[in-house]
Amino acid sequence: MRSAIPDYFSLFNCISSSVCLKRRNTLISALFFISMHLLFGVNDAFAAPPGLLARYDVAGRPSRMLTLPSSLHEISGIAVSSDGKLFAHDDEVSMVFQLDPADGKVVKRFDVVTNQWFGKGRIEDDFEDIAIAGSRFFLVTSKGTIYEFREGKNGEKVQAATYRTGLGKHHEVEGLCYDPPSRSLLLTCKSIAPKAGRRKGSRPVYSFSIASSSLLEKPRFVIDAVHVAGQADMKDFQPSAITRNPHSGSFFVLSSKSRLIAEIEPHGGALLGVRKLSPAYHPQPEGIAFLGGDSLLIGNEGLLHGTISVYGMRQ
Repeated sequence: MRSAIPDYFSLFNCISSSVCLKRRNTLISALFFISMHLLFGVNDAFAAPPGLLARYDVAGRPSRMLTLPSSLHEISGIAVSSDGKLFAHDDEVSMVFQLDPADGKVVKRFDVVTNQWFGKGRIEDDFEDIAIAGSRFFLVTSKGTIYEFREGKNGEKVQAATYRTGLGKHHEVEGLCYDPPSRSLLLTCKSIAPKAGRRKGSRPVYSFSIASSSLLEKPRFVIDAVHVAGQADMKDFQPSAITRNPHSGSFFVLSSKSRLIAEIEPHGGALLGVRKLSPAYHPQPEGIAFLGGDSLLIGNEGLLHGTISVYGMRQ
């Protein structure tokens, strides 16, 4: 039986002959097919995996709504420990609350303190978010100052260590989360000053190593705010909170002003998806976290009471 594979050696020998015109065209078509297969095959191998954000109906009614006490009407950040405890903090003072994830009631509260001129006292600052790495707790301010402390008992005052990242000079920090693979905290920037020298609309996300207690100079990734907002027919995307999805390792970044959530691929920072939040359930969304791996929590400020919206992941 004659082989169906073209004799490329013979084809090249007679490629200038009119007799071989038909066979020459066969060769060119074969080479074109092979090159296209290799080209797109390589691209497919490195394509970003599908995200998980689409499996949460954040535009609809939450599965549950937790009503928080009036002391947390300005809830600013939320985080979940490795043993499933839910924590939140206030906007202006260094008080941390443990909440019951079933009903939002306060389980305990404790103060984070530092050495001050009058002695040890809790800190008054513009606190933006909270993160937990094992037994280590962290609060961050809008100027990028990080306070590390341990979990306290009810009514206890716990001493904090202070790390100044220097981001406050040109950046307004609003989000903080822990990334276990890199053993670092990720800090999102709501806005940056023109003096920072970055392209307009860029929102850098920086890494803070908890091993060396230092900020990495190069951002982990940079969010294109114009592109992200454009996917939802909005004009801007200003990150206000960030959390890591425990299944995919991707990052869910919340924007309070535009009520958007963007999912970011963890390695190259590619955009995996964008979803709008309902203003009916999210008057001012400020915090985001995952509970039990599947439940997505979003903390919202309110006039009298803060709330936490709970969304289950669809199969």
